[in-house]
Amino acid sequence: MIEQKTGAMVGEVVLKDLHEENRSCGFRTLIGPDGRGKGLGTEATRMIIRYGLQSLGLHRISLEVYDFNPRARHVYEKVGFTHEGTGRDALRFEDRWIDVHYMSILDIDIY
Repeated sequence: MIEQKTGAMVGEVVLKDLHEENRSCGFRTLIGPDGRGKGLGTEATRMIIRYGLQSLGLHRISLEVYDFNPRARHVYEKVGFTHEGTGRDALRFEDRWIDVHYMSILDIDIY
């Protein structure tokens, strides 16, 4: 993801682990400090999700977001992802256990 004002690369959004028979894949994103708080993550997430569901013909895109990242979860909910469940104590981080939240969006969610 390139910020148009500066031309700097500030992050990426990725569709991954394509399962053609199920018309599904995973999603991940990374927004660096210079790209945060500007709406770039929301815009890029919307664009890649629409591309996957509409242009590639996917039915389902799923993701995992850790409990220490409420900003990302907010973006995912804003663009239409639904919380499916929580994996308790799924990650050991800085000497404590962190929950993971499983989310997905379906093609029928954006039409």
